[in-house]
Amino acid sequence: MQRLQFLYAVTFLAVVGFQSCSKDFLDKKPISESLPTDLNAESLLTGAYNGLYDEYYTSDFMATSDVRSDNCYAGGDNPNIFELDRFTETPVNQLVQRDWGYIYKNIKNVNVILEYVPAMKDSRLTDQRKAEILGEAAFLRAWHYFNLVRSWGSIPIITTAPDNVAGTFAPKKPAEEVYQQIISDLEFALPKVRATVPNKGVISKGAVNALLAKVYAQKPNPDWTKVAQYCDAVTALGYDLLPNYTALFDLSAKNSVEAIWEIQFDGVQHENWITGMMTPWMWGDWKKFYIPTHDLEKAFNDENDVIRKNASIRHANTSWTDDYWTQPVALVNKYPDPSAKSNTHRLRYADILLLKAEALVEGNKVAEGMDIVNNRIRKRVNLPAKTAADQAAARLVIEKERRLELAFEGHRWYDLVRTGRAIAVMNAQKDGNGNSLNYNVTNSKLYFPIPQDEIDRNPNINK
Repeated sequence: MQRLQFLYAVTFLAVVGFQSCSKDFLDKKPISESLPTDLNAESLLTGAYNGLYDEYYTSDFMATSDVRSDNCYAGGDNPNIFELDRFTETPVNQLVQRDWGYIYKNIKNVNVILEYVPAMKDSRLTDQRKAEILGEAAFLRAWHYFNLVRSWGSIPIITTAPDNVAGTFAPKKPAEEVYQQIISDLEFALPKVRATVPNKGVISKGAVNALLAKVYAQKPNPDWTKVAQYCDAVTALGYDLLPNYTALFDLSAKNSVEAIWEIQFDGVQHENWITGMMTPWMWGDWKKFYIPTHDLEKAFNDENDVIRKNASIRHANTSWTDDYWTQPVALVNKYPDPSAKSNTHRLRYADILLLKAEALVEGNKVAEGMDIVNNRIRKRVNLPAKTAADQAAARLVIEKERRLELAFEGHRWYDLVRTGRAIAVMNAQKDGNGNSLNYNVTNSKLYFPIPQDEIDRNPNINK
């Protein structure tokens, strides 16, 4: 039934998109008269959630974050991923083009919900449930725009449904305006979504507060008071760390007390492709697309961080050779389920605790920030306390803790960009033999270029 509803939603949106390009767009019937009788707000929301299983969110999300950073090399045989790894991508890079398309398609689907669900008359739809649907949709739009602005910087903002010609050829807006739109959507969502949800794949108040904390930390002019406020709001909802770090990635720990929002995979309708792209468990012994770096393994070793290293990286002899590793090759170990049922963490409590620690340090409360690092994050993995003589030292401690705690979860590149450390860190990268990787990162390479197909389609994109 869920699949059927999704097909209805896709069909509806395709029809609406076609109509918007037709000559008689001003003579269309009201959208409520165009809906199939069994297509309702719930099925539209199902379609919006299904967008989280496209290629961007199930595979490319890693290429644009951990592979882009010092956590992963590009493996496999895809030249487009090699370009992202080496900072040589152009507007015709296929991943840059398709990911832009995927995310804006998801935004289009959400815009339909936000524009037309308020006026829907359906006896099955209570006012409370309607509000929840709108809140979840607003969060999803904020999430999609958050990923666009983090990867591309200045981008178009489209908040109208596909049959509304306004915004079809929208110009780029500066990042500050995009973040304001994101915050507006999240503030709209917060009072509407549920505090308790059936599983952690559904948007909750915890997810909204957590994303607000991340947004206020990532925006060009961070607001650390707001970061701390929303981190505290997450804590107040009862989230906590699991006692066992390794258990976080077991099937038995799906939707745990540490999970704030995680994408649900069942291995049948929705498979976790990242399992196959990175790990040795799925799709046979073929060359993996995302390979841990020597630098990341060294960072684990320097801390004697055995627990998190073993949960994140394993070495195995393979039938294929790698450009960076001799046998045994380093492989990602964080999604150890060959049936592709492992959920993917998008927001989890350790991330929020470390953001709270960072907010305290930025507020010159270094001791309090280090207390979170030492007695919450490091203590769980049996590591001794770190010391920091001043704010600058504490910043580097937290940066490293975030890297080791959240490796292969899609955070590292964005952390480096927001802290202003991306250029220095990436240009210092060396291979396993100590040779420079010559990334030659500059400010102009911190964000992807606007895709060529968008430039060709949209005459206003650069106005």
